[in-house]
Amino acid sequence: MILKGLKIKYLSRVLLLLVLLSLSSPSMAVVWRATNTWDNVWEKRYQHWVENNWTEDFFMDPKKPIYYKYAHDCSDAVYAMRLIFSYENKLPFVVKNPAKRGRTFSNGKTKWDKYPEHVRVGKFLDFIANYTSTRSLGNDTFPVALDDIKPGDVYVAPDVHSYQIVNITDTGIAEVVSSTTPRAPRFLVRIPSFPFYVPEDLKGKSDGYRRFIQPQNIRKSIKAQPGYNDEQFKIAKAVNYDYVKFTDIISSALGKRIEQPDEKTLRLLIAMCKYANDRSVYVYDALWHLQKIRKKGRKCMTRAEYNNYSTPSRDRRLKAFFAAVKNHHEKNQKFKHWTQPQRWAKALFSVKEPRAKEVEDLNSFCQVQMSFGSEYYIPLRELRRNLSAGKVISDPHAPLEYRWGAQLSPYKPVCKTY
Repeated sequence: MILKGLKIKYLSRVLLLLVLLSLSSPSMAVVWRATNTWDNVWEKRYQHWVENNWTEDFFMDPKKPIYYKYAHDCSDAVYAMRLIFSYENKLPFVVKNPAKRGRTFSNGKTKWDKYPEHVRVGKFLDFIANYTSTRSLGNDTFPVALDDIKPGDVYVAPDVHSYQIVNITDTGIAEVVSSTTPRAPRFLVRIPSFPFYVPEDLKGKSDGYRRFIQPQNIRKSIKAQPGYNDEQFKIAKAVNYDYVKFTDIISSALGKRIEQPDEKTLRLLIAMCKYANDRSVYVYDALWHLQKIRKKGRKCMTRAEYNNYSTPSRDRRLKAFFAAVKNHHEKNQKFKHWTQPQRWAKALFSVKEPRAKEVEDLNSFCQVQMSFGSEYYIPLRELRRNLSAGKVISDPHAPLEYRWGAQLSPYKPVCKTY
């Protein structure tokens, strides 16, 4: 019996030693250990943190060495916002693995166990960025009611762009911050305006104003998420996807006071400028893809490629956007006191050629980059006239000047259009 007791004590000590060794082993080094759990209180803290800390220089501040010069694009910045707050407050971070259904990525990952914690966090940020996109954001977020939009929520336009909502103004404007492509260390861009898109996915699975799914609910369906609401898609359809009407509804739902006419004029002009400049990414992608296939000996795009890179619906929306802003401007011309936004609108929409100084002021406010990464611009007034004249070409085979209507001769397609 004594011998048996000694064996039990020996085995117990061996097991205890193995447990202690396993706990101290680098293989147990997760990215960070979560000691808190997401709930409504933490969501409110998150909203406050985003509103006060998610600034344009977040990734360019040497006082934040873990994140300093982190290379990001638009979707990377969205995921990073949630991930960083989770890390700094020891909350779990869990998103779906876009490549493997039913699998997830989390802060419990031990891939970088040989590194200290601050390095593990940096590598986790890069890892999430490499696997996720604006397309995967739809799986990790759910749509919310328009009168429930908060800082920390996001806007997703799959395969196009994404925004982080950082503030709700007194007039009910959801101000946004965003990054862009390609992935690089850069300052974020803050815009005192709504995202420049209207949600179109009636099933609510991919686009629109959305909120991150809490980790404990990650395996529930989108519709089963607490706070899920698909009204924005129905409202967007009811206003025929009119950006001005749609954002008027949001500002009315969120605002503490009515937006003044000149405030609205400025907001719409900013939105129009940014929306027109977003088109340059599409044009660049089409030209780059065309160059790539022609290097391989193929002259024209397939039907699928053409549909992916052409811009007919975007160009129709841009034309309608100009018309809606012009309509707002004309309604408010009765005001005797001309503000700077009204002067810009006057120069943009006047039938008669504006004075040189008015054109110069408008061009200082906004010109449209014709191709991403280039210094080739077209004035906003010229783009408006080109759209009205039907000169802007949606065909992805068209040369750069034709894509923006900046050509003198009519466009003659060299490839089949679809």
